[in-house]
Amino acid sequence: MHGRYDLPSKYRIVFWGKRGRCANCSKEDRAISFYPPDSTTGRNKDADGNVRDNYNGVLNPGGTGDLIQYAACPGPNERQNMRSTFQYWGVRNGDVGGLEFITLEPVQRNTQLCHWYGSGWWSARGVKRMDVGTKKHPAPLRLPKKSGAAPCKT
Repeated sequence: MHGRYDLPSKYRIVFWGKRGRCANCSKEDRAISFYPPDSTTGRNKDADGNVRDNYNGVLNPGGTGDLIQYAACPGPNERQNMRSTFQYWGVRNGDVGGLEFITLEPVQRNTQLCHWYGSGWWSARGVKRMDVGTKKHPAPLRLPKKSGAAPCKT
């Protein structure tokens, strides 16, 4: 998935879908785990900032028109340019829910929108992780690692 327009940093996008059970990893799957917010506070974290244990199936975007389902996972030489805010909407055991994403940086038109699927996503499906960017629709490249050593003075 790529942007048709330039997007600013912190641009909000929603992933949404029908709530249900997680499909077997052998089947095509674009679902995201669903953690509905507390019905009183609207949050997924307690007052101390700890994540509540409130898993409630997955949000399956199939047949909904959701576009974020097509956002790629960055490959080994790429990095994400959007992420989940862990802010969900919907009710426990409800039919539909959503998850907010934000861009982490300005995203130029035609650049792929990428978010991290999780470390086990690829291996659970027996698929090798590969770079997803193309010449026409590039993905953001990883930044070079910074060396902790100070440069030598001569």
